[in-house]
Amino acid sequence: MQHIQGMPWICVLSLVGASPVLSLLTPPMGFSSWNHFHMGVSAPLLLDTADAFTETGLKSVGYIYINSDDGWLDFNRTADGQLRPAMSFTNGTLKELADDLHEKGFKFGIYAAAGETTCGLRAGSLYHEVADAKQFAEAGIDYLKYDDCGEANVQSYQKYFVMKDALAKAYKNSSNERSTIDYYSYEPFQVYVRDAVPQMAWTSTVGDLWRTGGDIRATWSSVLGNAHGNDRWAPNGRPGHYNDADMLEIGNGALTVAEQRSHFALWCVMKSPLIIGADARALSGDSLKILKNTRLIAVNQDALGVQGTLRVAMSVDQMSSQAQSTRSALHRKTDVVAAVVPATPGTPAVSDTMLPWMARCTFGENVTEPQQWQLTANGRGLTDMSKQVCLTRSATSHLVDVAPCIGSVRSHSSTLQHWDFGRALITSSQVRDPLNATSCLAFNGTRLHMEPCRTETSDDPTPSDCATSRCRFSSLTDQLWYLNSLKQFSAAYTNFGGGVPPGAQPRATPENTPMCLSAVPSPAPVNPPSPPASINVSAPLQVWAGPLSGGDVVVLLLNTGSSNNTITAHWSDIGIAAGVVARAMDLWTGADLGLWQSDRIAADVASHDTAAFRLTPMTPHAH
Repeated sequence: MQHIQGMPWICVLSLVGASPVLSLLTPPMGFSSWNHFHMGVSAPLLLDTADAFTETGLKSVGYIYINSDDGWLDFNRTADGQLRPAMSFTNGTLKELADDLHEKGFKFGIYAAAGETTCGLRAGSLYHEVADAKQFAEAGIDYLKYDDCGEANVQSYQKYFVMKDALAKAYKNSSNERSTIDYYSYEPFQVYVRDAVPQMAWTSTVGDLWRTGGDIRATWSSVLGNAHGNDRWAPNGRPGHYNDADMLEIGNGALTVAEQRSHFALWCVMKSPLIIGADARALSGDSLKILKNTRLIAVNQDALGVQGTLRVAMSVDQMSSQAQSTRSALHRKTDVVAAVVPATPGTPAVSDTMLPWMARCTFGENVTEPQQWQLTANGRGLTDMSKQVCLTRSATSHLVDVAPCIGSVRSHSSTLQHWDFGRALITSSQVRDPLNATSCLAFNGTRLHMEPCRTETSDDPTPSDCATSRCRFSSLTDQLWYLNSLKQFSAAYTNFGGGVPPGAQPRATPENTPMCLSAVPSPAPVNPPSPPASINVSAPLQVWAGPLSGGDVVVLLLNTGSSNNTITAHWSDIGIAAGVVARAMDLWTGADLGLWQSDRIAADVASHDTAAFRLTPMTPHAH
């Protein structure tokens, strides 16, 4: 692994020559204040942590990000709308702290929230994304954790895309000598829905890292719960973009050494970020030895960037019997299949049972042309990329359609195609009728239409499915729009099943479904297929595995049970062809364990512990 200005990238050879090129962002390694210090973070604490990382050797093995979680912000912004540090955090500026950490050879990460407030009720960044991103860029911030608190129901795809675009512009235009932030990490609200994986295939389109479950705790059950939850999200990860199982609890709570070993090995195999959540000044020798295991770190930072997954989970009796029929019924497919995103349909006849002009958003490189839009030359109309059709209000009803553009959207006859986009080009914003400022474009899961512009003053501040006191369900979200950098005109509309914003219609689309304006009529979307039935994660003897660069395979034998047991991994479960001989290295000790045949590898594993191996399949002449 080569570090470019402290940023972990894998350096590979170009296909057209021998010169190295940057190709893959690897999972970040560093520290976050939340798990141990919660809201009690301060600049002196972060600087002390950096010194401890240097003194203990954590920095030398790759832990270079020193991140402040919630607690650094003041409750209010400055008079000119800027974020400011709380007095308890620092009397100085963010830039001064960033400069101090950079001088020590570290990177600096910061926390913000996509809501009116953070989870700790400090100033939030929703609707302030452009200004805040500029402030982060000018301060030299290297890593942003963007949480979800203070506003429950703005569609995650939209509000996290707003900050993505704001960061891209701010860093490109900043006075610092850099063009991008190192990592953009976020926490989609819908992540807490167990079966939302297919609906949220967009995650890698928006950020570098995204949380896949609730906040971790320093307990064995929490570690396993986050690991198994992260495993379900494997289809949505891809090289350079990673599922985040949350921070490491190694050194916190009452986790045994065996449990800390298993925790670390799982996070390494899953390519989850390695962010230490303990007080680095007080880590035990055992905890430091685990965190500094360079062989497992190499697995986490591997150039292939593919998440390892749970392949087999068995009871003691099933593992003992090794019946092929039993194993076949329990193991997961070796290949991880990407989540399916339905393609934009053709052009059916419009009917009352359909959602004309709104479709399930397509993502990334697969964004379809009917979902790409641009402003007209005068900035008053919205047209497709061919400039043939425009967003159009009806002259006789409250409905809104897509219709042929008239007179380049400039003539008096085309005023129905004129719009006041407000701030919808830079954040989630209402779009108004320029001839009637009290009439707003809306989508409530049925038809595009105009309705009286709403405010949030009467909205319910404590909906039943909102975890924090300042989250709210806002009826305004039916009227919020954003034109993102993929040229999609996305709706803030959400469907959470657990509640309906005050004054809004019952939700008619599948849960967690981002919806975008489409140039062709689209049928009402149906839910994607449910994920395949997962392995019984309560079975105690588990085999985790994943591919590594050069054809190697990492294998983790995990014993979640209460007694010592032998665990066997078969080649058919971990992606090695039958009959292949493999050389094994013990990732805990570094010992060469020689050649393994008979299409399997086995080890005795203590309760709550792991055995971890790197297998190198051998060609016939190599052994």
